[in-house]
Amino acid sequence: MARPLEPPELDPRQPKAVLGWTMRQLRRVQGCSGARTARKFGCSPSHISRVEHGTARPSRELVLFYEEQFEADGLLMSLFEVVEHAAEQGRRRAQGHRPVLVQAEPGDASTFVGDTVPHGTLMAPGEFFKKEWRVRNSGSVPWVERQLERQGPLTGPGLIASERFVSVPDTTPGKVAEIRGWLRAPSYDCTSIAYFKMVRQTKEGLTALCFPGDYQLGLDVLVRVAD
Repeated sequence: MARPLEPPELDPRQPKAVLGWTMRQLRRVQGCSGARTARKFGCSPSHISRVEHGTARPSRELVLFYEEQFEADGLLMSLFEVVEHAAEQGRRRAQGHRPVLVQAEPGDASTFVGDTVPHGTLMAPGEFFKKEWRVRNSGSVPWVERQLERQGPLTGPGLIASERFVSVPDTTPGKVAEIRGWLRAPSYDCTSIAYFKMVRQTKEGLTALCFPGDYQLGLDVLVRVAD
């Protein structure tokens, strides 16, 4: 399998940019031009360019085509499900369902310290595993009753399965939160990634996204599954 490179800094509110960047890296590693890819799939080179630069959302058929052609082992479909979830959340917010605030809380800040289960860790099909993220409260706002929210579907073909929320220990400024959650690897050979973002509850009972302008898609876990 061609191993994708680490993504650059991307807008966290545009997960399709992460998907497009990954598609472009996989294609380039295989030595295939955008024009040739477009001919083989049956679309215009400009559409391929827009998708890979994150300005157009790809169809499921195009993502599956990249999966097959460039040996993505399920990684692209995992990202595609996150994109689909983000679009659905946007539609719900526009219709007044499940409001998510986007304002950053003044003085709120975090610094990633480390984690367990490094990217690419080999898992058996369906294996349960515990993931731990260590994040420092580097701001002036105490973290109280916060959670990590899974981005995208909780389970499905080729996806890491998890609960929707993972509890974040109450953490005062300067201290490190050790956030632990149980997950389950996909049931067949593939590579899969899952994203989590920190959220908090407001006095109005709304779910507020923490750090809305930072940290790409949040905390993640990426595993390889082989029988």
